[in-house]
Amino acid sequence: QLAVLTLSLTAPAASAQSQADADLKAISAYALTMPKYKQYLDATVNLANVAAKNPQLAERLDGFGNKSLTEQVKLLEGVPQVRGAIVATGLTARDYVLTQGALLQAGMAYALTKDAKMPPDSVIKKAGVSRANLEFYQKNEAEIGRLAKEAEARASKLPDDEDDAADEEAE
Repeated sequence: QLAVLTLSLTAPAASAQSQADADLKAISAYALTMPKYKQYLDATVNLANVAAKNPQLAERLDGFGNKSLTEQVKLLEGVPQVRGAIVATGLTARDYVLTQGALLQAGMAYALTKDAKMPPDSVIKKAGVSRANLEFYQKNEAEIGRLAKEAEARASKLPDDEDDAADEEAE
């Protein structure tokens, strides 16, 4: 009986781990390009503007990053205003999620090579990041930052963002 109970308790964890591995492989295989990055930023601005007009949407997306890729895509596609904000840029919800994941992965991997002075080959092997995405981020670091700042200026502020801005000004 204990073996059956142990098996039933570990099965979801194993399933979640295999899903996480599949998600990591999908993110690592997704090729970042500057046009995709610009579309991603435009979609993010659109999403911020939609959420600013409808704060309940932000609540519906709470915990978004803790979900699997499939769950994230399903959530984005399941809210018409959200789906519309993304597809208006030419991206699908899946492209949006994969771009976001690949950017995060490449940015973190690049930080390890730059700040922690880890060799790129070591970071690629340990983090599972694609060499092409790591090189994309390295080559375009300044432009990525510049475009992100421009996008942030175009995005409507959510009520919580205004509180954060006041906190930052007080510091």
